[in-house]
Amino acid sequence: MVMKLVLKVLILSLTILPISLWGQDWKLLKTMKLNSQPVAFSTDIQGNFYLGFQDGRLMKFDPNGIRLENFALSNKSEITLVDVQNNLKPFLFYFDNQQITILDRFSSVPKNYHIGDFGLGLVSIACPAPDGDFWILGNNPQRLLKVNTLRKSIVLEVQVSLGDTVKQMQTYQNLLLIGDEDGLKIFDQFGAIIHTINIEALTNFQVINEEIYVYSSEWIYIINPFKGNIISKLSMPDIQSSAMLKIKNDFITIQSKKVIFFQK
Repeated sequence: MVMKLVLKVLILSLTILPISLWGQDWKLLKTMKLNSQPVAFSTDIQGNFYLGFQDGRLMKFDPNGIRLENFALSNKSEITLVDVQNNLKPFLFYFDNQQITILDRFSSVPKNYHIGDFGLGLVSIACPAPDGDFWILGNNPQRLLKVNTLRKSIVLEVQVSLGDTVKQMQTYQNLLLIGDEDGLKIFDQFGAIIHTINIEALTNFQVINEEIYVYSSEWIYIINPFKGNIISKLSMPDIQSSAMLKIKNDFITIQSKKVIFFQK
């Protein structure tokens, strides 16, 4: 009787295990080759993805990887951050020349702001705020700054303590999300930190359907931005990449001079 029970347990375990492992499998769909290494990444609400390059080029692709638009600054400065929550006016930050550029549908002359215009020294990163202002992460001391673009003045300043390497900064509703090498920090509209989610080897994150997908070297964490808790996590595909993005029902990983499409 005991042997039969043990045998049943073993059979049940062998039946469940392959299903669990299969649920973690990734299906390789295709590979898209590029001429150079992307260094900044983003997606818009239609599922298009945007890649920024070291030479200042910004390329827009549809969910299938077909190139739609192309933009480049004349000074060929490396793009540090791309934000396309307003996909009619893509926001670009360039660390090297401390400049913010806002495009107008990739067609008209872009609008440029120099960080020095706001009376600031060297800053790490910047992103657009929902009200038209800019969030900026300043250095020495490290602080969050909110600047008004019309008056070119600082309207909010809060000292913060983040990791040495800030990967990404983005707003979502009235929240400010910052990812560094230690994980994800969530701030309120006044620059006060409300949640800290420790995640090792964070590469990038994106907001999808009121959830934050945080990508690391081993896991994809799905986080509730308002409660600051991890809802679930998925294993990453067994491949080295500098970033990952969800594109509609598929995912892409970004490697040196190529984009690989996967299905989960």
